Amino acid sequence: MTPLRDFVRRLGARLRPADHRAVFGEIFRRNAWGDGESVSGPGSTRARGADLRPDLLALLHELGARKLLDAPCGDFNWIEEVADGVPEYVGVDVVPELIEANLREHLSPRRSFLCADLTRDPLPPADVILCRDCLVHFSHRDAWAALENFRRSGSRYLLTITFLDRAENARIRTGEWYPINLQAAPFRFPPPLALVDERCTHTGGIYRDKRLALWEIASLPSR
Repeated sequence: MTPLRDFVRRLGARLRPADHRAVFGEIFRRNAWGDGESVSGPGSTRARGADLRPDLLALLHELGARKLLDAPCGDFNWIEEVADGVPEYVGVDVVPELIEANLREHLSPRRSFLCADLTRDPLPPADVILCRDCLVHFSHRDAWAALENFRRSGSRYLLTITFLDRAENARIRTGEWYPINLQAAPFRFPPPLALVDERCTHTGGIYRDKRLALWEIASLPSR
């Protein structure tokens, strides 16, 4: 069992599974994802962000996106240049301390932040919801709840992580991690409209199939 999985399972034994604020708050406070630069984990370093920012910005401009909902935004470490590239940016996270820090350090006339649980709390409508490195930490049940909540927001596009070559989706507790393939069961998404290569080579190439994939939310299946 990995240290993260062991930590999450011990945490789950004393917390309600649906208490996402407590689960991810504890992960944040203990830096359980173990990165020295970003409490949001190794995928949120500036070097990792630099690998995909140009293609991500090009796609947002191609879509004519005026409002980007970054859900979850984490500590805002990798995405500042992307936020500056759209007229309006809204960052959402379930951990209050992260939102408080972002409001102190990164608030601007074109940037706002709010604390919300992606699986249940109302979200503002946006042209694009960017949901990077999030569904990989959700149980299937919570992933479906987040997807349904994105649909309720009235937003048009979802840009989220998928691993193209994975044949099946592992069952995890929320807070653990697995390489999700949104075109495999139980999600069975249609082919994406566009892909942004994450260039994920820092793990020896075993996650080279990691992509940000774009879908129209109205086209997505329901649970």
